[in-house]
Amino acid sequence: AKRPLWRRIIANVLNIKVDRIESEEGPALGGAMLAAVACGEYATVQECADKLIKIKSVTEPDPALVKKYAARYELWHKLYPALKPLYAEMEALQ
Repeated sequence: AKRPLWRRIIANVLNIKVDRIESEEGPALGGAMLAAVACGEYATVQECADKLIKIKSVTEPDPALVKKYAARYELWHKLYPALKPLYAEMEALQ
């Protein structure tokens, strides 16, 4: 994610650190890295990443926000199955 807010949201919702790389060519770079490994230039994807990827910044999860997101996800996980049958009824009204 390019925006700091999105990086914070991702880090907190998934409870992971989010590395922002220097390259703007994420998907293309990933494809090129896989090709380099397939051609034998590097033994593994990890080796290739260690050589080619430069970290620009790191966004760490905020433990307090991780806890809040986890509590809300737990509640959603209980609500969704209870509400799912109502979605068909709602769609029938359209």
